[in-house]
Amino acid sequence: MKRIFIHNPYFRILAPPVYGVLVYLIILLMNNDVRQLGSLFSNQEVYVTIVLSLISFESMRLTIVLLRNRDMPSRKTIFIQTVATTLVSVVMVLAAISQYYQWIIGFDISYRELFQFGTIYALTTILYNTLYFGNQYLNTENVHRIELEQKLRENLESEFISFRQEINPDLLYDSLEELILCLHKNADISEELIDSLAALYRYQLIHRQKEFVSLTEELQALQHLIRLANQKHRHHIHWKNHLTDTDHIQVMPGALITTIDSVVRNTLISADSPLLLELEKEESDYFVLHHFLNDKLQLHPESLQAFQLLQRSYSVYSDRPFIQVKAGRENYIKFPMITVDQSVSESA
Repeated sequence: MKRIFIHNPYFRILAPPVYGVLVYLIILLMNNDVRQLGSLFSNQEVYVTIVLSLISFESMRLTIVLLRNRDMPSRKTIFIQTVATTLVSVVMVLAAISQYYQWIIGFDISYRELFQFGTIYALTTILYNTLYFGNQYLNTENVHRIELEQKLRENLESEFISFRQEINPDLLYDSLEELILCLHKNADISEELIDSLAALYRYQLIHRQKEFVSLTEELQALQHLIRLANQKHRHHIHWKNHLTDTDHIQVMPGALITTIDSVVRNTLISADSPLLLELEKEESDYFVLHHFLNDKLQLHPESLQAFQLLQRSYSVYSDRPFIQVKAGRENYIKFPMITVDQSVSESA
């Protein structure tokens, strides 16, 4: 409502005087010759037309406010608003000019003059509504374009973050550093690291366009991540999977990988404080990743950002939220259970 010009205080103050003078000149031209304007011009009559213009504008504005037409106008709303503002404005103006003639001038206004004032201010309402609906249309279009630009910007940011997460440069650099350290000491371990790194990135690139994969595939790829992370943390990361029948459970590609990578990067891990990751089923249609909290003093921002993106992505595909619950020193990350009916998929 604040963006529509009729509610602008400057317009409400400045428009009636300007339009009132214009109306007065029009009335003079309708009843007299152009050469007589100078001799017939009256300041008092100008003030009257200014007041009448103020009454007309404010009555139309209040009528529009009462109708509360805030959406894109339809033909019906345009017709109703135009008729309503015309009736209210013309009635108010004619009543005011009639009272002016009776109380100030001392006689009743003629029907001809009433018709002139009524016609002028009826045309005023048409002009007023035309400007109003044009301004409303432009504002609505601008809002839609801004929202569209905002969505495009958010999509680009999400795609960029998603792309970075698929590539995961930090994991790549960490793995290459560990590979350099053990390359000349143990060729077998170096070969295992290369295989795990290649398998992990191959999985992420192959499934990047899919909405869901089976939990079994995700767990197989997850073993490569844990193998790479354990090389850096000297095998102080322990993994336990208590789930069965994971073929029928669906997850977003990289959901567990992203989550566990975020946990590993933001947890202090040592021989005295190993990281135990457990995956188990919850009765309320969730499967849960559980571990004990031992957060670093400075958290890894990219991994946290990727984790938040994963939460937003799950909200698109599931009515149940992807949530994280911290209770004391324990952390529970709950994934919504998404299952696929094999009979339906086979018949399709």
